[in-house]
Amino acid sequence: MKKAEVNSDKAYERLKILYDISKYLTGFESIEITFPKILTCASETFPLLTVVLIEHWEEKPHTVVWHSSKATEEQMLEAITHARDVYSYMSGATQSQSADIHKNMTSKTVLPRNAKTQNFGTNKKQNYIVLPLIIYNLPPLGALQLEGGSALDETDLEFVSALADLVSVALDRFYKTKREKELRDSLQNKVENLENERELREAFVSLLTHDLRTPLSVILGSAQFILRKPDDLKSNQKFAEKIVKHVNRVGQMITNLLDANRIHSGEKLPLKLESVNMCSLIEDTVAELGTIHGDRFVIQCPDSAELFCDPNGIRRIIENLCNNAIKYGSPNTPVTLKVKQEVENLQISVHNFGDAISTEDQKSLFDQFRRTQSALGGTHKGWGIGLTLVRGVAEAHGGSVAVESNKNSGTVFTVTLPKNANLPGDNKSEG
Repeated sequence: MKKAEVNSDKAYERLKILYDISKYLTGFESIEITFPKILTCASETFPLLTVVLIEHWEEKPHTVVWHSSKATEEQMLEAITHARDVYSYMSGATQSQSADIHKNMTSKTVLPRNAKTQNFGTNKKQNYIVLPLIIYNLPPLGALQLEGGSALDETDLEFVSALADLVSVALDRFYKTKREKELRDSLQNKVENLENERELREAFVSLLTHDLRTPLSVILGSAQFILRKPDDLKSNQKFAEKIVKHVNRVGQMITNLLDANRIHSGEKLPLKLESVNMCSLIEDTVAELGTIHGDRFVIQCPDSAELFCDPNGIRRIIENLCNNAIKYGSPNTPVTLKVKQEVENLQISVHNFGDAISTEDQKSLFDQFRRTQSALGGTHKGWGIGLTLVRGVAEAHGGSVAVESNKNSGTVFTVTLPKNANLPGDNKSEG
């Protein structure tokens, strides 16, 4: 058979193989799934020792290598280095970008067993064909390198060139589709979050209105009594005390709301720092809570526990966590407060038994206006800002708050605070 006829038959065979490859690439699933299939097709006419794909469609360049089972580790490393050097040159990469390509992780996969291979000798540069992956005359977004077992000719270059064009189109379409899906999902999530936030705000405003009505009614009634009977000094003293008490209650509501909005907008809460004995602070706070909730609290605290902090802020943390434990914990078990000293930090934990907080609810537990599904379905009402304030006060001190919850051991909130708060100037006010 004449050489021209052989070349013609080879070209026709390769056209058929490229057609089969194009069908795989039309339904491109991923590099890891689709490429072994197309390389199996390619090996029917192009016995492969190594294949190196460098793609840079996303933030970091990604290198993937496929190789014959007969390829040595040295041959693979040489192929990877060669492909990266050529791609760096093709793409005009800066020195730092080129270094990024070279240090990037490489996954190596053996070509499928049914891929045709042959015995290969020592690697030679003329055994490589490296072509850029280009779309619309833009800078190269990758490179495809195929290595054969002998010197490659112009017909091999034409085949790899056609293969590189098909791969470029398939990867471009794949990543565009992926980005569009991510964008759609992101927009959908944002819309859902905005809708949820709108509903939460409406519920919050309704609850706030209800909660403000009670103290305002007491204030108004007390003031009217004083106006009607200005000479009744004994009764007026009692009603004046009621007015002061409920004005303070309204003031605290407003302070909580303003602080929650500060936290939501990323601001740090202002603090007045001083050295505090934590045991005394916790005992005083719990004693006040005990007048409302009874003898439900157990305190475990070393006498030497000292903290440089804002005592009012820490008091708010303890009050919110204890009230939360009483509201949603088991009514017949104690609420335990523990203080643990570490080298640089101090931990305050509040534990209660009762229904566990789901993993899903834990993700948004400290967000403004968020309440767990069980809390929303329960009888206890709340604004959904208590845990937001706990997180905000902890972070203002340079600390953090975490939660662990399961049905066997109950729920524990742990606040970790540095022993000496080192704070930026705008939220640090030493008392």
